[in-house]
Amino acid sequence: MEQKIVLTGIARSKGKAAGQALVNRQRMGWAFNHVGNEDGIVLVPGADIQGECVTNKIVVYPTVLGSTSGAISLYFKCKESMHGPAAIICQKVHDIDISGAIAGEIPAVDGLDQDPITTIKTGDWVEIDAPKVGQKATVTITRKQ
Repeated sequence: MEQKIVLTGIARSKGKAAGQALVNRQRMGWAFNHVGNEDGIVLVPGADIQGECVTNKIVVYPTVLGSTSGAISLYFKCKESMHGPAAIICQKVHDIDISGAIAGEIPAVDGLDQDPITTIKTGDWVEIDAPKVGQKATVTITRKQ
């Protein structure tokens, strides 16, 4: 049996994506010392998803941790090393992550009508439809019961 939950929010970077969710309750960044460039492994000690691979996952976290180098790192992981996430969902997507997501051509969504950190669970299948920046985005969560 499956449960479907549909959330609406705001597209900060446009696109469509689908993948398994990785939920981190702590802020996170994309710099090489936070997430490995060549393997997509989360390196931050104490992170809920430390040791997990973000490659092709929908990564859910509150907001950014770190500096502006995270934008180029997110781009690099998505477009060069091919170890980036399929999309990001935040309580509030920071401008650093917005620029990295746009450059990396992955969707970024925030402003959801339910808290993504508590609504989405690691392992859920998540589909994002974010057709236009600044406009409505839909996040569909499928959870096996």
